[in-house]
Amino acid sequence: MATKIIEVIFIMFFVIGTHELGHLITGLIQGFKFHLFVVGPLGIKRENHKIKVYFNTNLAYYGGVAATLPVDDNPKNIKKFANLILAGPIVSLVLAVICLLIVYLFNTSVEKTLNIIATGSLGIFLATTIPSKTGTFFTDRKRYQRLMSNGKEKDIEVAVLRLMGIYSRDNSYKNVNIDDINLMIQDSNYQYLGLFTKLCFEYETLGHFNPETKFIFDELTHKMPKSIVKVTTTELNKLK
Repeated sequence: MATKIIEVIFIMFFVIGTHELGHLITGLIQGFKFHLFVVGPLGIKRENHKIKVYFNTNLAYYGGVAATLPVDDNPKNIKKFANLILAGPIVSLVLAVICLLIVYLFNTSVEKTLNIIATGSLGIFLATTIPSKTGTFFTDRKRYQRLMSNGKEKDIEVAVLRLMGIYSRDNSYKNVNIDDINLMIQDSNYQYLGLFTKLCFEYETLGHFNPETKFIFDELTHKMPKSIVKVTTTELNKLK
């Protein structure tokens, strides 16, 4: 019984990893820079211009996360990022179909394993395309729609993408556009990330946190998941 449970856990990590690799590889192919890849306890990150493998203890990342960042502020990044977003669900769907076809066409001893993989992959595909959000974050489908829309939602997504590109290029927030930060803060979905970015910007340009920004950020912190607060707190402490 214990062996079967372990097998299912490994299979689910494989399924999640495949989804995240879809995002990751698509980003790398399009010229984005590797930043982070986490599946379960396995973590790989870029830190101080070096790639490090580490043991992930952040439970919020056990569900998988992959991040590649643009290396410049190019208008083409919008389409590239849209491709990156779609890649995860597409890879999950393709994996499910392949496994089901193998089970249907061939008599194989790993039929049960393939069925679990197919079920898990299909589940991830549906979870990242049907709802608009999973917890605090937009699903892949919703993020894609916002990015491809015309209006304020697209402006905010593009602002986030620009900030990511500048930070990736400079490893610093001092050159980001304050208008992009304010756009994020105006959107309730990105307010916390926007305030975090503004604090980083203020510290790097002024040498200290603006008390008003810090107060609003701290008030919002109480409403955020502990896993996210842990990450932002660690990053802010690095500035001091």
